[in-house]
Parts: sequence; C-alpha cells; structure tokens
Amino acid sequence: MSEGLEILKELGAQKIHKETHISKEHIQAILHESFEGLQPVQFVGFISILEREYEIELDELKNKGINYFNEKKSTSTEPKKVFVVPKRQKNYTPVYIILAAVIFLSFIYYKFSYLDVENTDIDVVDNSKIENAKNSIKPVLEVKSDTNSSDSNETQSLDDLEKDSEKTEEKAPEIEKKEEQELSLKVLPKYKTWVGYIEIKTNKKYQNFYRKELSLDTSKDWLLLFGAGSIKIEVNGEVKKFTSKYNHRFKYVDGELVKITVDEFKSLNKGRKW
Repeated sequence: MSEGLEILKELGAQKIHKETHISKEHIQAILHESFEGLQPVQFVGFISILEREYEIELDELKNKGINYFNEKKSTSTEPKKVFVVPKRQKNYTPVYIILAAVIFLSFIYYKFSYLDVENTDIDVVDNSKIENAKNSIKPVLEVKSDTNSSDSNETQSLDDLEKDSEKTEEKAPEIEKKEEQELSLKVLPKYKTWVGYIEIKTNKKYQNFYRKELSLDTSKDWLLLFGAGSIKIEVNGEVKKFTSKYNHRFKYVDGELVKITVDEFKSLNKGRKW
C-alpha cells in the first residue's frame, strides 16, 4: 500500500468528504480500490483532487484504476457478431435509430459526468502565508555588582565579595527553574481534529482524534502533523493560530515550535511522510 493511500485511510471517509465534498460512496470505493461504481473520468478527477488537497502521491492507485478501466473497455469492445445477414433483405432502419440514440445518450452521460468531476473542486480561500513563529525563552542572568563607597579611601572587603557571589549562585537555579516551568505545548482543537505526533528521539508515533486540549511533554522533541484547515497551538503560554489549505507540519525542539516543509518533515522522520 502506498503512503498516500495509507494517509487517506487514516483520515477516514467522513473527514475527506467534509473537506473535499466528494461523496462518501466514491471515497469508500477509492479507499478499498473498488472501481466498479466509478467512471474513468470521475476516477481520475477524484484522484487529482485528493493529491492536491492532501499533498500526497497516488500514482500506484491511479495506475491500478486506469488498468482496470482499460481491461474493462477491451473486454466490452471485443468483436461480437450482432447481426446475421439473411439471404433476403430486411429493414434495419429501426435498429440503426436505436443504436444512434444509445450512442448519443452515452455521449451526454460522459460529458455531464466530466462536468460533475470538475465541479467537485472546492473553492478554498487563499490565505496569506503565516510566517514561521519562533518563540525562544532563554533565561539570561545578569549579575551586577554595585560597589558603593562613601569614601574614596574605603574599599569593599574580600569577605563581602564572597558573600555576594554565593547569593548570586544560589538565586540563579531558582530563576532557571521558574523559566523551565513556564514551558508548555498544547493543541487546542476547535472541533474534533485528527492529530499525529512523533517523538523524534525514539521515532514512536501517536495518532488520534481529539475534541479537547492535548498537552505534550515539553522535555521531549516532537514532530506534529495536522490536516488542512485552522489549528491553534499554545506554546509557552502564547496561543498561535495557523491556517492553510494544505496539511500542517511542525517540529518542536528545545522548547521552540517551527512550521516545516514536507521535505524537512521526512528528513526528521527517516524519509517517511508519516
């Protein structure tokens, strides 16, 4: 099974129908490679919509469907002896009229089927690209030593300097600990949303549909995958919204969330799109 078909099966017929407006019956037929109920032009049109909508390749599935229709066509066009010419002439005018009507109706059917496929393209708002957001929280500690002298001849003793240094060293870990506690990574679905996430270090994959908030362990590095549309993610207390007509892909490394391309995602996922 190709990766593209595997992704479609994971999304499910209901979600694909909602996002592409292709009928669930036709989506089910494509997912199960059952081409009997499809017309050749319909099939090719649906495959093009799915490839464009989800940024996937379905060449293997497309070739299977085309081979099926070619075999079906060659079988149906095998020469058959329809008419037996008798020795005496007969009037075949009604038969020719019926054949002409059948050919005409077939032409009309295929023409309107092609138009139906073209009309299944959904109008998607071309939103402006959202720049990759980088939110870096790195505690910077500046230790300042103020030397107050009431008299030009008075100097701060060595013991006082050592005490100030010890106080600074004691305070630094507390500030760093406070900053670490502020790290957060949460997915905030507006409605039931499919979320796929992969732990980069172990390459362990998780996926599910979520209606409520999903919190991820910020001590780990993650790859995130969402379908097309809008998604909200909280990063270190800041809520970010991303909108696209294509799938969303992110990496979360060292407390930073960055939107990445398909190639970057594959390079971090051992060459796989999922």
